[in-house]
Amino acid sequence: MKPKELEQRGGAYYSDAACEVINAIYNDKQAEHYVNVPHHGHIDNIPADWAVEMTCVLGREGAKPHPRLTHFDDKVMGLIHTIKGFEVAASQAAISGELNDVLLALNLSPLVQSDRDAEKLARDLILAHEKWLPNFAATVDKLKSEQH
Repeated sequence: MKPKELEQRGGAYYSDAACEVINAIYNDKQAEHYVNVPHHGHIDNIPADWAVEMTCVLGREGAKPHPRLTHFDDKVMGLIHTIKGFEVAASQAAISGELNDVLLALNLSPLVQSDRDAEKLARDLILAHEKWLPNFAATVDKLKSEQH
């Protein structure tokens, strides 16, 4: 049974999907799901070391890619590279714990509309989730000192 708290947060139904994926692997269901996997060249026009979300058959042996496409249209490659740039920058920011790295990542995201939005979002989220962000301890201290 799923805890009620999962219904009160964003992405509430990801927990259902996660349980279905675990069930498919544990019980060797050979069920088809969309999961993130290293694509190892299944898609011919992105780097082989990138992870992609694609159709896979899941069972006891893990995820076996069953891609529905093997080539991205040139018209979507710009967006794919933009999102990958954001993902790489966000990962680097998580490791560094530096506010400027977070701001760079957020400004690369097509979902963030301005520098001002990025700064407010970064400050609010870092302060709200500080107990889960040990790499950001110095950044949190600096942000708190600026509030006074």
